[in-house]
Amino acid sequence: MGYQVCFIQGDWLGPAVWDKFERHFKACGYVCSVLSLPAAGELGWYRVLHGADARSSPLGRLVDFYAEQIAAFPAPPVLIGHAMGGLVVQLLLDRGLGAAGIAIAPRPPQRVFPGILSLLQILTARSERRDGMRFLRMTPGQFSRRVAYPGARQVTGQLYEKFVGRVPQKLMTTVAFGFGSRLHLSHERGPLLLISGDDDHMVASSVVLANYFYQRRSLAPTDYISFPGYGHLLITQPGWEHVADRIIEWLQQQLGWF
Repeated sequence: MGYQVCFIQGDWLGPAVWDKFERHFKACGYVCSVLSLPAAGELGWYRVLHGADARSSPLGRLVDFYAEQIAAFPAPPVLIGHAMGGLVVQLLLDRGLGAAGIAIAPRPPQRVFPGILSLLQILTARSERRDGMRFLRMTPGQFSRRVAYPGARQVTGQLYEKFVGRVPQKLMTTVAFGFGSRLHLSHERGPLLLISGDDDHMVASSVVLANYFYQRRSLAPTDYISFPGYGHLLITQPGWEHVADRIIEWLQQQLGWF
């Protein structure tokens, strides 16, 4: 039986964004699951972030939510996350959870500057109040320029309808300023692979590279791969198979064949 792989939902995009990766990893012998919110859309965010321990940050509550699911697996799984899901992977590994972690176009932890592009997206997104919480939602134009670039406009329109949702404003603001994302690099953790697209207009490759140099302070294996010509949606844009295969190759080097 192969390693369990857990794909972790990030910000803005729903869990369906992992469909291609999930099928590919299953075909390569991995047992896969997509860890998402307990309900779709705003209700799922509300259940995770509302009414929990007021002393913890919204990001801390989100990480706690995923940590409970991961702890239920019989063996430590491989953790793969995109964007904020990539930040969650880093924080889970830092807690000693997971056999290995892959953070794709990840938002950075505290002490790594998130970059102007990421901050602008949060500051310019439209704010809406729903279910007692304030949410952000990007417009189709913002999605095309920031997230789906360099995809063709007719394709990005379809992706917007399929994947894009709202995210809590408070959560995105705290992540942007590093609240609740401090790493304890002296702790033991599994191997970590950081991945960027060098044409990413949301989380710039320079941010991911700076994060890599920061993460190297840990004694655990830490690697970085940048993909030329790729944007923020490395996991679904044309050529995503190359990204998936490089991840599988790295996992085999770190964990061995099965």
